[in-house]
Amino acid sequence: MVNLELGTVDNGKSMSEILKDALEAKGYSQRSFAKKLGYTPQNFSQRLKKNSFTAEEWRNMAYELGYEVKLVEMESGVEFESRRKGHGRRVRQVINGVLYDTYKADMLCGDFFKDGASEYTDGMAFELYVDYFGRFFVARYTEWENGSDSITTIGKEEAGKLYKKYGDGTLKDSIFI
Repeated sequence: MVNLELGTVDNGKSMSEILKDALEAKGYSQRSFAKKLGYTPQNFSQRLKKNSFTAEEWRNMAYELGYEVKLVEMESGVEFESRRKGHGRRVRQVINGVLYDTYKADMLCGDFFKDGASEYTDGMAFELYVDYFGRFFVARYTEWENGSDSITTIGKEEAGKLYKKYGDGTLKDSIFI
């Protein structure tokens, strides 16, 4: 595995320099890589010189070369993980003075499309969330006329049981202890 280091703002390489290093490491010429991506070699070379690709284009080029782009906090070295978004619409509710918000928490599991076809089962669906403070809650969604979405808090043990039944198995059991 080849590790390409960005460095710091003061001494780091430009994205073009990093891409050139990656092309060399993978044995690609700029010309062949440009053609693979659907660019003319001239256009690719010009954009590389000007460092004028969008962030999404850089990410896609890294992917084509077999790399993934990650954000790592400089101070701690901890990799940033983006929020696991749910399928349901946003639900916010204050319970015992605490605001629970599905847009500010990680969705752990749910039963949307449980049968493989229907978004809701019998007009209802749920998602299990955990917030930044480690509090678990369930967002319940309804599609009935005059129905309302709601949030219910849930303990770790019960959250673990829900995850065991509906989760994808990627989380460690220790999150629920």
